Amino acid sequence: MNEQADALRQIADIAARHDLTAEQVATALQPSPPPDQRQRSSSVLAKVLAYLGGVFVLAGIALFIGMQWDSFNSAVRVLVTLGTGFAIYLFALMTITDARFSGVTTPMFLVSALLQPTGIVVMLNEYSRGGDPEHGLLFMCAVIFIQQILTFLAKQRTVLLFTSLFFGSAGFGTLCQILDIDFEIVALALGVGLTSVSYAIDKTRHAAITPFWYFAGAVFFLFGAFDVIESTMFEILYFGIASGFMYLGTVLRSRTLLFVAVIALTSFTGYFFRESLVNAFGLIFMGFLLIGLSAFAMKLSKKFRL
Repeated sequence: MNEQADALRQIADIAARHDLTAEQVATALQPSPPPDQRQRSSSVLAKVLAYLGGVFVLAGIALFIGMQWDSFNSAVRVLVTLGTGFAIYLFALMTITDARFSGVTTPMFLVSALLQPTGIVVMLNEYSRGGDPEHGLLFMCAVIFIQQILTFLAKQRTVLLFTSLFFGSAGFGTLCQILDIDFEIVALALGVGLTSVSYAIDKTRHAAITPFWYFAGAVFFLFGAFDVIESTMFEILYFGIASGFMYLGTVLRSRTLLFVAVIALTSFTGYFFRESLVNAFGLIFMGFLLIGLSAFAMKLSKKFRL
């Protein structure tokens, strides 16, 4: 009975977080006919072929550009990078409303998100008159971020939110580097920001991208925190910081945060007791610690159904 009550509480919590009504939950719990295996296989095959097609398109473009690069003038170099990337971006926009090409939309957006920044960098390299390269990178990140976030707001495609976060984070990091802000402060800010944004996204239909950004946010924050307290009298506090992220992973029901926290705890333990690990007893201690952390993480994962 306790397990059933716990399961019902979790269902109620999920329904409240996603604004689901009792009727919607009841409808979802009703038995549905088994999926058509042929249709499912066709859908998976279509997605695989779409991504392979995107890879081949990108590889073909890269091969052509690489073979002919030295013979291109400045205008042609910009055209084959920025122009091609923007054309693929426009094609991806058109496929959104056409069900026949829906499978290639995401690969095309990803290809365009790679070619357009490359094209902007090429354009700045060909036509700029000196200046700091970091300013050019910031300009590129700002332009692509604005394009991607506005397109996401208009089309609500998850891949566009992913690329928006990527170029937004890259632009923030570049701006901080231009302002000569210490890297550990930038890492802490990115960690807090990405983790917070991932938590907000996790409550929407775009939650598929949150594991990656939870991972990035946790890595940035834990690395920045270690860099701040390394070789100081507060170094031991890193155990508490990493444990806090482990607790956060259980609260947010994120296996990614739990995984990163366990790796951070294990790595810091090896670093902190590095003088003791040179002998056999130290290695034995480290082994038991790894086993214990693994068992504890698995217990938390099962308890909170992460």
